[in-house]
Amino acid sequence: MVHRGEFYMGSGLLQPLTVIGLPLDQINFLVCQLTALFLGFYFRKNWSPQKISVVHRHALEMAVGFLLTFFCFGYQVIHVVLMGWLCYALILHAPRDKFHVLVFIFGMGYLCIMHIYRQYYDYGGYSLDITGPLMILTQKVTSIAFAMHDGMQKKDQDLNPDQKIMKIKTTPTVLEYFSYLFSFHNVMVGPTVFFNDYIKFIEGSDGSYQSPDKTPTEPNPEAAVREKLVVAAISGAVMVLSPLFIPVNYMTDEEFLYGTNWVYRNMYVLICVSLVRGKYYCAWKLGEAVNNAAGLGFNGYDDKGNAKWDLLNNVKIYELEVSNSLKVNIDCWNITTLVWLRRVIYDRVPPKYRTVSTFMVSALWHGFYPGYYICFTGAALCTVAARLMRRNVRPYFLDSPDKKAVYDAGTFFYTRFTNVYLASNFCLLELVPCLTLLWSLFFWIHLSAIGVIVYFTYLHPKKKSDTKERTEKSQ
Repeated sequence: MVHRGEFYMGSGLLQPLTVIGLPLDQINFLVCQLTALFLGFYFRKNWSPQKISVVHRHALEMAVGFLLTFFCFGYQVIHVVLMGWLCYALILHAPRDKFHVLVFIFGMGYLCIMHIYRQYYDYGGYSLDITGPLMILTQKVTSIAFAMHDGMQKKDQDLNPDQKIMKIKTTPTVLEYFSYLFSFHNVMVGPTVFFNDYIKFIEGSDGSYQSPDKTPTEPNPEAAVREKLVVAAISGAVMVLSPLFIPVNYMTDEEFLYGTNWVYRNMYVLICVSLVRGKYYCAWKLGEAVNNAAGLGFNGYDDKGNAKWDLLNNVKIYELEVSNSLKVNIDCWNITTLVWLRRVIYDRVPPKYRTVSTFMVSALWHGFYPGYYICFTGAALCTVAARLMRRNVRPYFLDSPDKKAVYDAGTFFYTRFTNVYLASNFCLLELVPCLTLLWSLFFWIHLSAIGVIVYFTYLHPKKKSDTKERTEKSQ
């Protein structure tokens, strides 16, 4: 039985290490990730497809992944097993024209129930629990279901180019399926790998065991792993140190809300929320490094013949931090989740509902704190406004480099403030603190986005032909 305030169910073996100041759940997580890192190197070198069979590689992935998950989350691992089995049963036995939709509904429903359960017993808490792996599992089971439906129930002419690549023509075996779900270097925090890419990795057909000239000398992931570990370490330091000087909770303090001016509040939110990104950079780069150590993530070669280990890259830090477009900003963040949302939602709903439905599913996937919904509804609103601005205003700035530089500078600053304005709701989560902060900022991002939409949609709509003509004249 779980009691409120006593939510973490992982192993207590490392409890003595909490004297260093980290809570047990974070210690267990780091130990499991470091174990997966070192096992990954061993797995790639000694359990490669050239040395052991594919069946053994699948079995090792599943067994080690299960043990690490059990160590970190205790009996809660049963939820991964149960959800996995039930989704597999739907894949096998549900009606062929609807099984992918039923897997999506059941998978998202199971995850939503666990989110609600978590919020009830650990409201506002940050203890690690099984909802993290379940979020990754939801992406995996739903992506398999849709790819199978594409490969077994649709004709090629009805698929887009990406769907043709990712389609699955045969039902995965039980071993393949649970190896994919429990892969030891991917089960904790991902980043999500899609089934076809995972099978190529297991079978050694992804090219990661051959050089560009097809000789047996395989590309080495060690440099990529070192680089990502360094970034993870620096980001971890930012995560630990920044709250000491720029705490998130200060954004809810009455002194901040009512005793400072609007410019100061915006600048504090800009700096504070930007530094909060450090914890995501740390987790994602560590996850990327663990996967690369095992050999997963190879993505061919660049123009200079250097191996690329970016297939599972989940964030493009530099591009995100300097982007002058909201679309680029979004596309550089939680990349594998964006790909999942595109493959199961965006590409499959009517165009007029794509943006709203994608953001709403993303919010549900994250949980039920009000801050998620304030953030994602705002993001949908700002995305529509940004498209209208780019379509209607940008062409006027393309006829000279100086004018384009002015436009780029303006969009850079607006993108920076929009990002942190919306993401502040991810930091505060609860309804009243979120709305109070936005009120203190005068809802300026929301109001400016609404103004753009109203003006260009109702007051001064532009014909596409006019916009196209201006663009052609500027080129």
